[in-house]
Amino acid sequence: MQSAWSDRVRGTVRPPRGVWVTACLVLLLTLALANSTVTANWVPDSSSLTLVALGAGLLFGLAALIRPLPAGVALLVGLLAAPLVAVWASHGALVHAHPSDPGDLLGLARAWWPRVLSGDAALDNVSYLYLLNLGFWLIGGWLAWCSLRWRQPLLGVAPGAVVFAGNLLNFPDQQNGYVLSFLILTLSLLLWSTYQRSLESAGRRQVRLSGDARWDFWESGVLVLVGLVLLGLFLPPLSTTDRTIDLQNSAFRGWADLQERLNHPVPLGAGAATGNSIGFTSDVRMGGPIQRTSGVVFTYKFDNANGGPAYFRGLNLSRTGRGPTGPEWKYNEIVQPSVPIAKDTAISYAESYQEQAQAGVRIQMLKPPGAAQDVIFYTGQLQKLDRAAVAHSSRGYGQPIPSRGLYTLDRLSGLDGQGGSGSYHVNTTYSTAGEDQLRAAGTDYPAWLEPYRAFSNAYQPSQAATLPTQGYRRPEVLQRIAQLAQQVTAGKTNPYDQAQAIEAYLRSTYTYTLSPPSPGPDDPLDYFLFTGKQGYCEYFASAMGDMLRSLGLPTRLVNGYGPGTYDEKLDRFVVKESDAHTWVEVYFPSYGWIPFEPTPDGQYFPIQRAGAGAGCAPGSIACDPNAVGAGNGGLGSTPRIAPGLLDPNLNGVAGTGGAGASRLPAASPLLLLLLALFLALGLLFLSRYLRPGTADGAWSRTRRLAALAGIRGSPGETPLEFGRRLAREMPEAAGPAGRLADRFTLAAYAPRQLAEAAEDAALEAWLELRPLLLRRLKDRLTRRRVAYSA
Repeated sequence: MQSAWSDRVRGTVRPPRGVWVTACLVLLLTLALANSTVTANWVPDSSSLTLVALGAGLLFGLAALIRPLPAGVALLVGLLAAPLVAVWASHGALVHAHPSDPGDLLGLARAWWPRVLSGDAALDNVSYLYLLNLGFWLIGGWLAWCSLRWRQPLLGVAPGAVVFAGNLLNFPDQQNGYVLSFLILTLSLLLWSTYQRSLESAGRRQVRLSGDARWDFWESGVLVLVGLVLLGLFLPPLSTTDRTIDLQNSAFRGWADLQERLNHPVPLGAGAATGNSIGFTSDVRMGGPIQRTSGVVFTYKFDNANGGPAYFRGLNLSRTGRGPTGPEWKYNEIVQPSVPIAKDTAISYAESYQEQAQAGVRIQMLKPPGAAQDVIFYTGQLQKLDRAAVAHSSRGYGQPIPSRGLYTLDRLSGLDGQGGSGSYHVNTTYSTAGEDQLRAAGTDYPAWLEPYRAFSNAYQPSQAATLPTQGYRRPEVLQRIAQLAQQVTAGKTNPYDQAQAIEAYLRSTYTYTLSPPSPGPDDPLDYFLFTGKQGYCEYFASAMGDMLRSLGLPTRLVNGYGPGTYDEKLDRFVVKESDAHTWVEVYFPSYGWIPFEPTPDGQYFPIQRAGAGAGCAPGSIACDPNAVGAGNGGLGSTPRIAPGLLDPNLNGVAGTGGAGASRLPAASPLLLLLLALFLALGLLFLSRYLRPGTADGAWSRTRRLAALAGIRGSPGETPLEFGRRLAREMPEAAGPAGRLADRFTLAAYAPRQLAEAAEDAALEAWLELRPLLLRRLKDRLTRRRVAYSA
């Protein structure tokens, strides 16, 4: 029997009918899988995956169509080519990461083999880029081979589907389009392959499929596709609970940890922390691109209504100096002797503040940050803790701790081996001061705040409290920052309006991105403010901190976590590694440290205060009286909002997207999807309309299509007369038009027995006439379009 894959026609080998459609679907599906992984950005500079996967699809697809080529030989050659192609695709990154390595293939193999044996390769991102290129060569090739040679597309899709699921679980942002593409392309490939096999099976059995049988098949396929998309749209999630919280010690958690470390490798072996999270740091570095990870750090729940900002303080950063990546804000290690904090004992502070409200919060620390495993996190100013701890204070830089209490609590550490992990309850206070009160607070700062006002040569603190800023930034950079701060705050006569002006300037003028442009040899903050104008929260907080200090305002930065997201099933908020955040606090006499939010990432908004006069930020708990944790009006809590919502202060840029890319509102993909569904339903309706079940239905459709094609019936014209006129104006349709008119007349007016016999003949005539009428209608529409264009 002749092969189903090739027909010999005049000495040539012709691919089977429909193979090009299969090939196109395979390449489109490969493209969607590769681009989804590039968007997930498991490893930086992974755009080569698309080219590698498409190349594999083309090569394996061509090999699959050459039937004389043995399958074993083709697969073996493709498998042997995989490591070579991966080296070619990763060569630039390999050389950039290790400039001293030889550039030839054999030299690279010799250089990397000891790293693989010693385990160092597991700590190098470029090795993961190599593995991704290797994997996508195999994924693209396997999909093409299974679909075009073995005719088993489901088997071919399986490896790519596993990778795609990993992308969605770990990096769900910007994946909606790929989800829709994957669903449609996968189902289309499966339907098309099944349809082609049905045609071949019918051909081998010498069975002729009617046109309606083909319509039935595709109708069913479109209905399945529409139903699948509708289920995904309108059914609730199978679970709204983050199950990783309940699986902390399972193999799943270990696998998740391994995935999260692809971009944040940690040393393996003795002494390495395997139960710690990443994202949180003890300083504020303005480095290169960063990757957000989704591991759960802790959950929390307020005892009652809380109107304060749900920012979880970890470390207060008041010192500026040189770091590994250049000038940066740091946690001040020059601390006074630690102060023990007894369990359930109120903490004594040197100052008391007006307009304070109290809050209680229960925190379940699941995965302490690896950079500060001992830190206990809390909101606002700590008052009491239900476990013993140690308070660290760096206030005053050498001034003795007052007997009446602490000036500031910069780090709270847990005792013994427990550190900051486990469950604990804190009582805190937060400021409820309004804008008018903060404007009137004045500038009568106590002496212990002098270090928080120092800005190298731009501001001279008193000689007794000199802040060690030598080597922080070059004088010309400090001068440019000070001049910018003066320009932004021109006409502002009080510290609050000055701070608010700088906050608004940064939010409206600069763009949030996880991949800021490289400053090269320049000062990163100088480059951010005056050239690149793109960065993440560390850039915005450092800029605001330096600008405020250049004006002599007491300022500090805080490293901690944002509010996270509320989980209805848990009835708690869940904070993840991606919620690690840096913000700014300014000191106001009589009111203490007041937080400000300069980062315009579409998830954090300016903190609303009493008398602000502005509407609440999108997503603010405090603005929604029905929300869990809602507090007194106007004091905004800023939990995360749905991705894609636009911040009106961002000139149309929101979210964690790329450098300055405009983002559509979140509703747009849904509208496009609904439009596609309506189009699919319209096609289903049209297919049903063109397949009548009675002779009367066939005749009514004939008259309507003929009218649309320019052949209108005359009043009083009989079916036989119209059939003859249709045959004259459409000679190619003379036969089926005449038979349909004749059989319809019998079915409509003859006795029942004759009418039933004529019914089937009328429908058969309609099947022949239908494509001719549609072709005539298409030609008429085409002529009209050409005439209109002319």
